[in-house]
Amino acid sequence: MRPPGFKTRLWLGQVVVLAAMLGLAAFGAEWALRRVVLGEIIDDAILSLASTEAAAVQSEPIHPRVHEIAAGTGPPSFARLDKFVQITTLDGGVVAKSGTLGTARLPTPPALLTRLRDGETVFQTVTDFGEEPVRMVSLPVSVGPSRYAVQVAMSLDDAHAVLRVGRWLFLSLSVVMLAAIGLTSALLARRALRPIDQVVGRARHIGEGNLGERLPHPGTRDEIARLVETLNQMLARLERSFEIQRRFTADASHELRSPLSRLRAELEVTLRRPRAVAEYEEALRSCLDEVQRVQGLTEDLLELARIDAQQEPEAALPVAVDEIVRAAVSVVTREAERRGIAVVVEPPSQALIIAAPVAAKVALANILDNAVKFSPPDGLVRVVVRLGQEEAVIAVSDSGPGVSAEDVPRLFQRFYRGKASRATDAPGVGLGLAISRALIERQGGRLSVEVSGGEKGATFTVHLPRA
Repeated sequence: MRPPGFKTRLWLGQVVVLAAMLGLAAFGAEWALRRVVLGEIIDDAILSLASTEAAAVQSEPIHPRVHEIAAGTGPPSFARLDKFVQITTLDGGVVAKSGTLGTARLPTPPALLTRLRDGETVFQTVTDFGEEPVRMVSLPVSVGPSRYAVQVAMSLDDAHAVLRVGRWLFLSLSVVMLAAIGLTSALLARRALRPIDQVVGRARHIGEGNLGERLPHPGTRDEIARLVETLNQMLARLERSFEIQRRFTADASHELRSPLSRLRAELEVTLRRPRAVAEYEEALRSCLDEVQRVQGLTEDLLELARIDAQQEPEAALPVAVDEIVRAAVSVVTREAERRGIAVVVEPPSQALIIAAPVAAKVALANILDNAVKFSPPDGLVRVVVRLGQEEAVIAVSDSGPGVSAEDVPRLFQRFYRGKASRATDAPGVGLGLAISRALIERQGGRLSVEVSGGEKGATFTVHLPRA
């Protein structure tokens, strides 16, 4: 069975809560009506008449009697019209009673007489008196040495009829209100969730090919608007990610196609006719260079794939800065010596930083490799370590052509090669700085470049947190 949707669950929850509230309100109103009818109306009426008769008994102690209005001697007494009045001794003997009782008498059980002897005014409901239940009050009266009890009873039939009508009225009103509010809630829920339905409909049509589309904004500043804005921001990030991925794939394909095409052409030309051993060796060396370039590119791509997949082969731990610097310098020493470039580290530092040693070494080695690559023969690459309060800064400066201001925003993008790289036809595919930045940021650091403002050379700074 398919579970109900959010709109249905929301409506059902509102209806259930409303039904519970209306039920409690109906029971509370019925309880209040019962207290008013039985307590404040009937009990007050019979107690008032009992007090009047008690006062009359005290004024005529010799012959206690019920004071009824004789026929034709005055206006009707509504206070006595539907009441039963009886005066008894505290032994249960009837002294006087009203004509409305006829031959019957109000009950005086022993338990009631005991409570009256104790001076207690007793209210009780008698269900076995005549054809209808009655509400009765028994009021003790002392007249000199004599003690009496004035009993006044009243039928509960009309009161019960009023309570029944009130109960059905409360129930009917609750049902009508529940139906009306339930219908209104359904309409309001549908109207409130209509923007979500529009968002869902638009989102179903957004795929990889049309990530430039956006979800419709409801035009308000409520929670749904914030949700739509957040989703649109996510779509913008996804669009940028897909664009970077497409560009990355195209660039990687291009970079792989070029050496493979040269390798294939070299082999085809070599195999067209028999050649001398020296020519075969030259062709094989050329092919080996292309294979090494493809291998280097493949390793860089694998490293980027591991970074993108959030794979961390080693944990960050306290390590000395000079260990990272020495390890990175050793990677580029041979190439620097071959070109006569001096790599100077100043000053060496034993300060501890928090970093993954291998990842930090690879990142710094890539930066040093770029510095050696773009420095002229007999140039200088300087590595300066500065210590801050919370971080260590490793600055790598070269004596090359420098970085133009327009190259800075894209310098760390994958496969991007700046003007200096294109002008000097320096080897590389534009992945070294991208890998370095990704590795450093995963250590909680950052990588930046300083533009020299027309002077030769560039300075790359690595910021890593201190231990």
